[in-house]
Amino acid sequence: REPFDHAIKSTLAVLKQHTNLILQRTMSRPSNERTNLLNENKKNPKTLINRVIDILTCNLLGGPTLAESIAHYLQILNLTHSPCNIFAWILKPVTYLITLYQSKQANSGLYLYHQKVIHGNNFCAAGGLWMCDYEAVKRHLTEPQARAFKLAPSQLRKSVLPATKLGGRFAFLLSLSQEGAGGNGDWEAFRGCINDTIFTKDTKLRAQDDTSRKLIEKLTRDYKQANCAKDVDGAAAFFGNESQNQNGLDDFLLRYLHYVVFGINPFDESIINQLRDFHFGGGGSAGPHLHLVGQLIALKTGFAFEKQFPQIADILKQTESITGMNEQEPKYKNMTKTEIAGVMVSIMSLAGMVGPTTWARIALGEKKLPSYEGQTTGDIDVTDVWDTIDLNDRDEVKKYLHECGRLRHPVSNTHTVAQEDFLVKMKNKSVSFPKGTIIYIPMQLASIDESVYGDTTFAFNHKRKNLCPFSTIFHSVGESTNGRICPGRNVAENMMIDVMIALGRARREKVSVKAKDV
Repeated sequence: REPFDHAIKSTLAVLKQHTNLILQRTMSRPSNERTNLLNENKKNPKTLINRVIDILTCNLLGGPTLAESIAHYLQILNLTHSPCNIFAWILKPVTYLITLYQSKQANSGLYLYHQKVIHGNNFCAAGGLWMCDYEAVKRHLTEPQARAFKLAPSQLRKSVLPATKLGGRFAFLLSLSQEGAGGNGDWEAFRGCINDTIFTKDTKLRAQDDTSRKLIEKLTRDYKQANCAKDVDGAAAFFGNESQNQNGLDDFLLRYLHYVVFGINPFDESIINQLRDFHFGGGGSAGPHLHLVGQLIALKTGFAFEKQFPQIADILKQTESITGMNEQEPKYKNMTKTEIAGVMVSIMSLAGMVGPTTWARIALGEKKLPSYEGQTTGDIDVTDVWDTIDLNDRDEVKKYLHECGRLRHPVSNTHTVAQEDFLVKMKNKSVSFPKGTIIYIPMQLASIDESVYGDTTFAFNHKRKNLCPFSTIFHSVGESTNGRICPGRNVAENMMIDVMIALGRARREKVSVKAKDV
């Protein structure tokens, strides 16, 4: 009987809290608004059931809905309950389904911002605690991180990670903890090996050579041919990522990044076709890494990703970036060519071919800025700004890109794992969370923190003070980092500047030609 008594008390507590919130929100309105609301209800009478629904869902008051309050309560309960709480164990299946749903939604800045609006700076969702104010995000991005098998809020599928597919040690950087946060030094050794083997002076030289310039020229021709992606057909041609598409943005990124990072010949179609099929064919190369989604993709594609992974790793292993590597280097814990190749396949799948294409689509105007609750950000057309910036000033182009990323992050969040019990203030009370709690780091929400960016937080202003020093789009705070800053940041940033300059000039040439014709 005790669990059921507890269930009734808990449900009543949620309803009481919800009712108090409704009253608080109602009474906080100016008296004239409350009067207008009552008059409106008199003009448009509703049935009793509709009035009840309005009250339960806070339709007139801005939320949270009763469902959101219950989901939030269950998430907190699931993270904080004692092992003896039978009620919490009974509700595990329900909480699991809520977590599964929220894990997908929490990749969206819109969803996260809504949760912050209705629950405050600290809330629970997707199986973890979200600490959203800028200072909390800054602390978590600059202190050592413990890690779990997660990609943002989604659970990773261990069976397709490099050590499982290729043998050897577990070297998947995203799930390795750092020293000072439960790590044994593997992350530091393997990340150091990648930094010193892959991202070297040769990488910088390739980014500036004739081959890279030819690739950008090809992209510019594709952009012009697609009418600068200004109509539906042009946008489909330029932004399409079909596995056989040999033109447009994704084809450029595939060739450019594998050339600059690894030295792969971007005009060797036999290799490029294998890479294209791996990254764009079937379910793509990121989806198969995820727990449930990856299993469905595997069944649908006949386990294509699992079959292709070793082949792509072998291609990377034979590149000039890796072939000369010393496999007997103690400071790298004798990391092998097979291990580094496998890790880089996963990095390119989950970050290298995802982050840049998302960032590019935002800056090129294909992905619109989010319509944050109560804001007009969604009405901004970033290309209007792009068309006016000084394309001869690389720093201004960089700031334009960072402002695009600030308002819509290419990667909205990451995580760490608590190494000790801790207290967090949620609304007006302190909640105790145990060691092992997943703490999500919502970099997107830090970038739209009004305590940092003030009244112009949701406006587009690439000339704002401290834009780049405060930027969190590369898993850092500007240059401040715990070491987990995106290893390909300089490659991606300089590539994007070059692309925006080249395509920006193409847009202006087209306008100039039209003006002359008129």
